[in-house]
Parts: sequence; C-alpha cells; structure tokens
Amino acid sequence: MDQIIRLKEVSKKFQLFWEDIIIFDKIDFEIDRNELVLFYGPSGSGKTTLLNLITGLLLPDEGEIQVGGLFLDLIPEKDKADFRSNYLGIVFQENNLVSTLTVTENIVLFQELCEFKSDNQQESINELLIKLGIDHRKDSFPAQLSGGEKKRVAIARALSINPYVLILDEPTGNLDRESAAELCNLVKELFLTTDITIIVSSHDQKMNKIATKIFKVGEKKVQLEEEYPERRKSEEIEYRTIGSLEGAPKDPLFDEELMPEEE
Repeated sequence: MDQIIRLKEVSKKFQLFWEDIIIFDKIDFEIDRNELVLFYGPSGSGKTTLLNLITGLLLPDEGEIQVGGLFLDLIPEKDKADFRSNYLGIVFQENNLVSTLTVTENIVLFQELCEFKSDNQQESINELLIKLGIDHRKDSFPAQLSGGEKKRVAIARALSINPYVLILDEPTGNLDRESAAELCNLVKELFLTTDITIIVSSHDQKMNKIATKIFKVGEKKVQLEEEYPERRKSEEIEYRTIGSLEGAPKDPLFDEELMPEEE
C-alpha cells in the first residue's frame, strides 16, 4: 500500500517553568493510504499533541514528519497552512462552529477560508449534508443543534474541501452513548465508501472494531498494538468520492451496527 504519513525518530517536549516535560521520545510509525487508524490512550498521554504534529500545527524538537510527500518540519509556515487547507480535513475536540451562522453558512465560510472552489457549491453542500443525515438542519444555528449534530456538522465542514486525510480528535468525547455509537457508524461508512485516509484519536472501545491499525499512545511512545489487514478496503472495489456515498459497497466485516451495549 502507498505510504501517506511517516514519523521518524520524532521527539517533542514542553517547558513548564524550569522543567522539560517530555511528551514523545524518538517515536517511529507509518500510516498507509486508505487506512483507518486509531490512536488510543488515557487523557494526558499526548494524543492531541500527536495529531498536532501530524497536521503541522506543532513542530517536533527532533526527527522528521512526512505527510503526503512533504517534510512538515522543513516547509515555511504559509506553505503548511496551504497544505492543511488542501490536504487535510481536521475535526478538533471542540466543534468551533460560528454561533451566528447557520450550518450551511459555516461550511461556506470554511470553504472560502480554504480558498476551495466548486462549480456547484450549494448542491454539493446539500448532498454532503444528506449523506451525513443532517440536511434537515442546514438552516439551523449551532445553538439549535444537539451534540451529535454539531459533531456531524464539524465533520461535514472538514469533508467539504475533499481532503485526502480526515483527522478526528476525540470525536465521541462529549457525546452520550447512543450519539457516540451513531458517530462510530458514520466513521465506518466514510471509511468504507470513500478513498479518504481516516485518523482517529479516541478512548472509545467501539472504534477498536473498525480500525485497520491501533496504536497505543503513552509513556513517551507510540506503539503499534494491533493490525487488521483484513479490514482494509479491497483494491478491486472502485470507491466513491464524498459526494456520492449512497449505494457504495459495504464490507461484510463491518455489517454489525456499533450500538451501545446494554447496561
């Protein structure tokens, strides 16, 4: 498979008063194209820091970070911003929706900030909202949305620029059990029906059931714990783009709905 992300001997520390807090010490790993990768670990283990390194929002103190053929530690800040706008769809823990704008307006604003051009912008946004099950909320304001709906809007916004990589930081962290299960199913569907590489940081056990690679984050290391090559998408199937999820092939390994377990 084609390699899309590579970290080589990456170290990162933060300074707290006079003390250096080491977050990562010479970590190495690779992510291939069209994978669904899970980073898990307890709060404070460095999951968000790791995602910020992968997206270029943080620089390593040592080592190399390569994403899509670019060495993020070597390119200028402006080029990194352009890279994020054209290559990555990022969904932070906080949804960061503009409270005075509707769902559609939030997505339009994001596309404008990313300088993303579309010949049929409104149609493509409506189609995306339908696929994510929130088209009935297109004219609603963030205050009128549930937690699960806000997260879906944040994902729709990230997907609206047709990224190569979708990054989700604790996507189910603030959701109730049912909404979290629904979101896991949405991530599963996106993985199976598009050619996007998906990276998730989470401690939600349901994510373990759909990931192709599972990394444990903690104790200054990132270690590959489980790998499921049988979960990777078949190269014989032609996958759809974001705008045409409906009717895309399903993988029999993932037929089970990830609903919350009974108490």
